[in-house]
Amino acid sequence: MRKWMTRLLVAGVLATTATATVTAVGTAGAADGVSTAAAESTFPLADPDTVQAKDGSYVTYGTTVGAGVGDRCGVTGKLFVPVLVHGSGNTVGVGTCASADALPNGPGSWAEGNVWAPGVVRFGDTYFMYYTASKRGSGQKCLGRAVSGSARGPFTNPVEWACPGNGRWAIDANPFVSGSSMYVAYRDDAITSYPETGISIVRTHANGMADWDTRRDALKSTDIGWETIRMSGGTHVIENPSMFKSADGYWYLAYSGNNWDSARYATGIARCGTGPIPSTRCTPRQNGAERPYFGYTGTGGLNPYRGLPGNHPGPGGMDFFQAANGQYHAVYHWWNGTRRFPIVAVVLRNDGGFYLS
Repeated sequence: MRKWMTRLLVAGVLATTATATVTAVGTAGAADGVSTAAAESTFPLADPDTVQAKDGSYVTYGTTVGAGVGDRCGVTGKLFVPVLVHGSGNTVGVGTCASADALPNGPGSWAEGNVWAPGVVRFGDTYFMYYTASKRGSGQKCLGRAVSGSARGPFTNPVEWACPGNGRWAIDANPFVSGSSMYVAYRDDAITSYPETGISIVRTHANGMADWDTRRDALKSTDIGWETIRMSGGTHVIENPSMFKSADGYWYLAYSGNNWDSARYATGIARCGTGPIPSTRCTPRQNGAERPYFGYTGTGGLNPYRGLPGNHPGPGGMDFFQAANGQYHAVYHWWNGTRRFPIVAVVLRNDGGFYLS
């Protein structure tokens, strides 16, 4: 923990806070010697997710890109799950070219079409990928699971993981490990009725399949209001969840809301309790029922509690992950009016809460 001069974007104003107490979020003291400069990628990648590979490098995945989209460094054609490789050890950075397809054979026999929002975690010696695809023969969005011994893939044995029987969607799965168990947070429309959406958390078995008896509600769109401000379409969207544990002993949930293809797409933070599965629904932070925690502070934004590096429109799909030394980073995308691009930033905390640098 250190005291320094901290510059923060708060509600669109670049403010200076003297001698604010700043600490790393993750392993105690992890901020010492860690660069806090955000890294932006020129590769168009939506819904990014980052993990560390066994060789110490970092791998970032995202939603399917078409042939000829983005710079390539070793792979061509359509990429179901693009792979960007970057950094090493405690230096994370961000990739700018696609070097592989982590799911080269597509979503599996149970599904068809493109892959959305892959989430990956290492559990033991295996990397588990959870991804969104269209159930074969229908437009219903459901979740699949695939496995690999390498963060770069290829991921194999793709199977259906969650597909609500009432036709509601299950999307945007993000796995995480706590202790000796793996868990998955995901958008779970089955816990609500249209037009509302929700987020669930469930523990898995050793093979990555869900132990459904452990599933609990984490958040519902009825818990907030900013996801409907000036929105287009009828669905009240909260999605792209990511769980992380702070030094205060609490688990926190990051989630996105509002229209993805607008400056309003933004990120909320909710506190969930001291266990990886909340006993009651998580509580949005910093007046989070009325405004996002992180977002675009310019015209068209939603007056977020805090801005983000670069102050780009539509920041969402935020995934929290740890570097080799335990320091949390966040990867998220922003929207330029046509495509989305990833940014990796360090997660820090001062007296006002979390911020990214």
